[in-house]
Amino acid sequence: MKKDTNKIAEIYSGKVARKYEYSMPPFFLRWKRKAFFESALKRGDQVLVFCCGTGLDFPYILEKIGSDGKIVAVDFSAEMLKQATAKIEKNNWKNIELIQADVTSTEMNFKGKFDVGVCTLGLSIIPDFMQGYNNLFNSVKQGGEIIIGDMQLASGWLKIFNPLTIHMASKFGGSHPGHKNSLKILANMKNNLKQIRKRVFFLGAYFYCIGIKS
Repeated sequence: MKKDTNKIAEIYSGKVARKYEYSMPPFFLRWKRKAFFESALKRGDQVLVFCCGTGLDFPYILEKIGSDGKIVAVDFSAEMLKQATAKIEKNNWKNIELIQADVTSTEMNFKGKFDVGVCTLGLSIIPDFMQGYNNLFNSVKQGGEIIIGDMQLASGWLKIFNPLTIHMASKFGGSHPGHKNSLKILANMKNNLKQIRKRVFFLGAYFYCIGIKS
């Protein structure tokens, strides 16, 4: 079933958001970490994170950018950001700024301010996913890096597992149209980025893609 904006907002204001970190399979965290360590993230980088959720990406980014860098993280869910705030305070991180906003808003175009743009497990559940991607792309400077990690439709013989992986993702807002949208994002990345690196996991249903803004 396709999820509209109101349904996604409902999902991430309730128990799914409150239990998000406990329900996230640990192998997703390994793949997140792998993506950031394959990236060109370096000390002092300014990083924009869309759909930051509870901040699961933060530790891996901070390992690369150090205290000299900065993370600006955006999410529309107050409940998810509440947990992200608690994580920041617990770890005494001083270089993370949280913004509650819709990543598809025109106000989320930072016009080439950032060295790196990141969105993991977010765009595939956003109805206006391409606007979200474009805002992220436009916020990164020329020569900067884009890192996307998300669900997708598997191909080849692995496509027999698509109904299963979509069902597993459905409580988080996943859907067949959403997973299919990732193919459009990937096509866009191939068109406007260079040095593309893509890795696929989870029966072909999860990928991360890294590229340089040309």
